Amino acid sequence: AGETVQLHDGRVLDKKQLFVEAIRCNPNDGMDHYNLSLLLTADTTVQLHGGRVVDKKQLNVEAIRCNPNLSSAYFNLAYFLANGEMARLHDGRALGKKELYVEAIRCDRDHTLAYNNLGFALAAGETVRLHDGRVMDEKQLYVEAIRCNPDHILAWINLSNILAVGETVQLHD
Repeated sequence: AGETVQLHDGRVLDKKQLFVEAIRCNPNDGMDHYNLSLLLTADTTVQLHGGRVVDKKQLNVEAIRCNPNLSSAYFNLAYFLANGEMARLHDGRALGKKELYVEAIRCDRDHTLAYNNLGFALAAGETVRLHDGRVMDEKQLYVEAIRCNPDHILAWINLSNILAVGETVQLHD
């Protein structure tokens, strides 16, 4: 933490500054935007070359612009949106938490956390249609999260919390 590197030109840069430099070199690399977003807290910003100041959410929107199939950027953006908040993507769509989790699953059909968090975001009795046509409720989403990663404790806990006493559920083989 707090580690820096001194460059040949004498500049001393930390991890955030190195990602800012990487984005300057290749502004269309989605992973650089995404990785820089991971270094920010919810209430911090970073200044990119050209003077633009961006926060964690804006960096993920930019990562999606660069790579519309970067599941981790959709997931991260959804995770940091407040309930009811929308994120406007560069293609003009305004997506909320649920829609962003669906996009993360579109990009990665085995995204355990996206299935789990989407299930958690649904109201009791609510369903969601995934890009592959499946319509799922919260119970089915938790079961799918467990299929993707049988060791994901939150999916087990969330599933147990919605089952009635004595109710059972069929897990995948």
